[in-house]
Amino acid sequence: MKYDVIVIGGGASGMMAAITAAVNHRKVLLLERMDKLGKKILATGNGRCNLSNGYLDENSYRGTLPHFPYGMIQEFGLAELIEFFESLGMLMTEQGGYYYPASLQASTVADTLIGRIRSLPIDVVTEFYVERAQKKKETFYVYGNGRSYQAQHLILAAGGCAQEKLGSDGSGYRLAKGFHHKITDTFPALVALEANGNYLKQIAGVRNVCDLTVRANGEVIARQQGEVQFTKYGISGIPVFQISRFAIDAIRKKKKVTVTLNLMPEMITLEETARSFLKCCGYKTAEEFFQGFLNKKLVYGLFTRLKIDPGQPVTNLSEKDFMRILALIREFPVEISGYKGYDMAQVTAGGVSTKEVIQGSLESKILPGLYIVGELLDVDGTCGGYNLQWAFTSGYIAGSRI
Repeated sequence: MKYDVIVIGGGASGMMAAITAAVNHRKVLLLERMDKLGKKILATGNGRCNLSNGYLDENSYRGTLPHFPYGMIQEFGLAELIEFFESLGMLMTEQGGYYYPASLQASTVADTLIGRIRSLPIDVVTEFYVERAQKKKETFYVYGNGRSYQAQHLILAAGGCAQEKLGSDGSGYRLAKGFHHKITDTFPALVALEANGNYLKQIAGVRNVCDLTVRANGEVIARQQGEVQFTKYGISGIPVFQISRFAIDAIRKKKKVTVTLNLMPEMITLEETARSFLKCCGYKTAEEFFQGFLNKKLVYGLFTRLKIDPGQPVTNLSEKDFMRILALIREFPVEISGYKGYDMAQVTAGGVSTKEVIQGSLESKILPGLYIVGELLDVDGTCGGYNLQWAFTSGYIAGSRI
């Protein structure tokens, strides 16, 4: 069968590309490896689906060309996304700058997109594994499941490697390579970091708002603030996800990476306050005294790291040990040893080089008629809806240019 457009990948970018092309009177075929469309959407935002963000700055996206997405997002950004979904009968709601479906259910987003696809002249084939794709003269051929399909245009929207169980198995990179595109170094991003230290078992489960400073071979490479979750294997939480790309990139370059945490970033007068408390709380043990400042498990971890007896009266602490405790609260170093894999990552860093696609259309500079969108490209956003916004933006851009 011959189509105007074949879209490989039925996630956010692929569905948007298919819808946009069909609205522009193109005959579309949408191929999906999984048994249903939009499975990865269902897992986003803890099941609530953080679609976009009201705050956009120059640090929202990363990649070899970090500014690559911005012009396209100006064309199809938050306002256009809201208008798009409202035109399909789905309202969006804002919470602290984060945008969700009004139902706060990711299934609403997937169902809305699938419903629109069913209303348009779009053929959908699920459980279709693309074995290979090629272009002969002016026609693209896609092979798999013992069948072949033809189209004038081909959109690769197969995603990266993050969350393979939801459909992203990296096969899009293989297809892009088959069309002679370069793939930059790829690795998990927006993911937890692993660390060394026996103290981690003692403080696992603790959540604490911190200032984070990331150093690679002693050089500061990233900063962030937010609630860190300590785990038995390392550190997690949104601020850790935000800095993970920089930490992982440095680890892959064999650099020594340390994340230093200020455990009480809002307490500017920590030393003065602690000394004033000594006047009224001298009856407490050292551990009890500092539990007035921090989570008790975290306090125990501090004493363990410093090898200071937590059960001694606080008034028995030497001046040196008292200052060592305060210093560790201010600068709590976490030696990073690794990172979690794609199965726990929210997105893939790296991908098809953005130098090889046309900015503003996402058509291949190497092969006319081929378009590459979404996570498959070397574009990854920070936490907060930026990656889904890019998926929808890039799908719209490609689908509207054909």
